[in-house]
Amino acid sequence: MAARMNDAEAIMWAVESDPFLRSDFTNITLLESAPDIARLRAGLEHAISVFPPLRQRVARPPLGLAPPQWADDPDFDLRYHLRRLTVSPPGELRQVLDLAAQLAAMPLDRARPLWELTVIEGMADGRAAVLQRLHHTLTDGVGGMKLLRSLLARTQAPDAGEAAPAPPQQFDSLVWRHPEILSPADVTTRPLDGWHDPTERDGTGGVFERVAAGLTEVSGALGYRIGQGITAARKGWELASMLPNASSDDLRIMGERARRTAQSVADQVMVAGGPLSPLMVGRSLTRQFETASFDLAPYRRAAQALGASRNAVFVAGVTGGLLAYHERLGAPCDALRMAIPVSLRSNSPGGAPAVSPVGGNRFAPARVVVPLGPKDPAKRVAATGRTLVNVAAEPGLTMADGLAGLISLLPASVLVPALRAQAHTVDFAASIVPGLRSGRFMAGAPVEASWPMGPRVGCAVNFTLLTCDDRLHLGVNLDPAAVTDAAALMECVAESFEDLLDAGA
Repeated sequence: MAARMNDAEAIMWAVESDPFLRSDFTNITLLESAPDIARLRAGLEHAISVFPPLRQRVARPPLGLAPPQWADDPDFDLRYHLRRLTVSPPGELRQVLDLAAQLAAMPLDRARPLWELTVIEGMADGRAAVLQRLHHTLTDGVGGMKLLRSLLARTQAPDAGEAAPAPPQQFDSLVWRHPEILSPADVTTRPLDGWHDPTERDGTGGVFERVAAGLTEVSGALGYRIGQGITAARKGWELASMLPNASSDDLRIMGERARRTAQSVADQVMVAGGPLSPLMVGRSLTRQFETASFDLAPYRRAAQALGASRNAVFVAGVTGGLLAYHERLGAPCDALRMAIPVSLRSNSPGGAPAVSPVGGNRFAPARVVVPLGPKDPAKRVAATGRTLVNVAAEPGLTMADGLAGLISLLPASVLVPALRAQAHTVDFAASIVPGLRSGRFMAGAPVEASWPMGPRVGCAVNFTLLTCDDRLHLGVNLDPAAVTDAAALMECVAESFEDLLDAGA
């Protein structure tokens, strides 16, 4: 049976008719030398065999009765997804970042598996870069890092049994794809596997087979929704059966809990007004990628010395930079609204969710007003830590799955403008993805750095942090209509992190 999107993923898929709400993300890996394309292709083939969604495309549900499914693409061609480009001299990182932003602005082909891997050559000193693009419905940042790690090796030499490198081939730097894709021998036309032309008179009953298959899909979609209804009814029955035996104190506690949960849901779903920043108010479809890197050891020491989580130190570093940026541009601001993934997996005896920018697709996109100050780094980390603890305890987050199920039933004409209005209330997003271990090579090329670029989804800027070797790599996906002086923002963020690390020394 084909895997089905969950309701949250179905919402992300449905709202992409508005390009402001696109949720694909990019990772930029910098290599000390060009990777061996044959070995890279072999690594991808292995990854695809382990993770089948990489060769699957989205199949629309009949009549919109259930979330879309993932189905094997009978025309899957790895050469479409593995691409090569070159940059002109001098081949600086800035050129790669600008090229990556342009490519990321182009939507992934919805008729194919939702990912691309682009090798960029021609960089100075023989370096190269690999751009990994994935759609958020396919996987999140954690899954993206798992895919990236599957392409890495601990040694530079080929592993035993690995495919021998193919001889080098020339390619046109103005064409995305390797010319072997453009060879006439590769152009074929054929119907989809299992597809029958209804006008074909072959006596096989192709029309009836298609009708039967359609009925099967409809029944499967209905079964999905009926199953959801049965689960909800069972939970309601279990709650109702508890009421006759509940004491007055129990009823009071249950009522208060229901009231707090309803208020929490309302606070997350229906945020009034626009962004809180008086400065980052513009919005556009243009993407601009920026990067920063920090030593990991001082970051760990700072978290320990300040008695805070690494998440709190990270967010405090970002908010300190945003505070300084607003002041430098003459628009001081005390607080901004942040979007942060909150894990729905319980890690405490009380079952409360935890703010965790890592974890599978089991997360809720929480929004929280976070203070930008105080300027004292230690005090700011403490204030940030309290904010993150409070958002993790929001009772409404436990309703995320059920709420997504209801929202996914709304027609696109209602869903898209509503979500766009809510997305515009977010000033910035922040997340951490699992890092890469030391001593890694991609197709024989040593990994120098890796920067994740999380989706903006309507906000001014997204900050995403990744650990690679003994360094922290910060990817910044910003909207130049909102952040009009990107250089100033990056300087402010770097100074903020430097102050934090000094405070924990």
